[in-house]
Amino acid sequence: MAKHDFIKKIVRDQLDRSLAIDPQVYDVLAKDLELKLEPVLRKATEFVRRENRDTLLAGDIIKGINFTAGKKSPRILIAHVTAGAGHQRAAEALGKVCKELYPDANVKLVDTLDYINTVYKKVYSNTYLAMVKHTPRLWGYFYERFDKDEDRLEDKLRQSMESLQAGDFRDFLDDFSPDMVICTHFLPMELISRWKKKRKSSLPLYAVVTDFALHTYWIVEEVNAYFVGNDDVARELQTRGAKVKDIYQTGIPIDPVFSNLPLQTEMRDKLGIERDLPTVLIMGGGYGMGDMASLLRSFRNTTLKMQLLVVCGRNEGLQQELSQIATSLPMPYKIYGFVNNVHELMKASDLVITKPGGLSSSEALAANTPMMMINPIPGQEQRNSDYLLENGAATILHQIPDGAYYVEKLLRDQDRLALMIQQTRKIGRQDAAYDIVRQSMQLSGLADLIEAET
Repeated sequence: MAKHDFIKKIVRDQLDRSLAIDPQVYDVLAKDLELKLEPVLRKATEFVRRENRDTLLAGDIIKGINFTAGKKSPRILIAHVTAGAGHQRAAEALGKVCKELYPDANVKLVDTLDYINTVYKKVYSNTYLAMVKHTPRLWGYFYERFDKDEDRLEDKLRQSMESLQAGDFRDFLDDFSPDMVICTHFLPMELISRWKKKRKSSLPLYAVVTDFALHTYWIVEEVNAYFVGNDDVARELQTRGAKVKDIYQTGIPIDPVFSNLPLQTEMRDKLGIERDLPTVLIMGGGYGMGDMASLLRSFRNTTLKMQLLVVCGRNEGLQQELSQIATSLPMPYKIYGFVNNVHELMKASDLVITKPGGLSSSEALAANTPMMMINPIPGQEQRNSDYLLENGAATILHQIPDGAYYVEKLLRDQDRLALMIQQTRKIGRQDAAYDIVRQSMQLSGLADLIEAET
């Protein structure tokens, strides 16, 4: 290419062609471009060397441009998977906190399945949802079957299949070139781990375990730190071979709105419900929790004065059915469809009947609301249930058609209910998302970088 051809083309595209151009214009522009590119390329090269890579990526140049322009914009990737709502809600909570604490950061939430082969994505997501909804015992069998060290062969085969299907995700990592990654599901952890090894990258990778028990799938190489819900998970990571020294017992991240909840009476006033009546919240969950109709019918014969809040989610047919059943109840009630104020409903309640998912349980604990668990899915929910029962923050309902009897029995036992509330305060963590984000930023060095540039 002739001298300054690239610059000449730009000038001709930008200027009125009727203007004559002195040749020295090109020399001046070339020198100016050289002066501006030098610090950008120098900084981009530092990023490459810091991560022990041998390839300069587009993301390195973007970070170099931002750095030389004085923009304090670390690139933070939060990766999840939509196989179950909890992983996504945890990621969303972390994203909200990142933007609150570090408003200049470039925060990107990604569903890893969006970058996977379409057929594989449907198999991965739909198989899980179908199994937990229609054949939960089968899901429980697979959960336990693949939580054993001797099954590492099947684990490796699964990892190889995922790796073959994830080319677009690896391309995304190259393009976005994050400064830090937080994962709320083990699939992106595995993919990023292999990406790090292939690129010889030192990219900080942090894992957030979203249940109160550990499965072997969470034990992944190249993870720099784990954030867990309790000391049992921390110990299991250590005893089961996780090659990481930094394990933080932060709790499971929930929406930051749970960090500053009003008094129960204030919340009841806001919801327009009776201030002085015992209040029971029934939540169906994303996949249904069994026979909600039978549960609601059981309240026809209660003698204790109380009020019910019932959340049906996006199941419009269920909402219509329960609304009809509720007309025969001898108590005040409200039937909701999909809601975005779970924090208000939980705080307004004396008891929440729900499935023991990691996120919903953590939310109830943060609201200091005891739980009555129903139909835990064999596997992770069963282990969550065991943890909550052992710690006295929950009870379990086995006989759904007789649910009201056990609810009334618990509400009448004020000493037991008070003890359960005390236990929710003991093990609940309202600020888990804040603790995880702050600690991740410190471990990665991004917090110091932002402070130095401020």
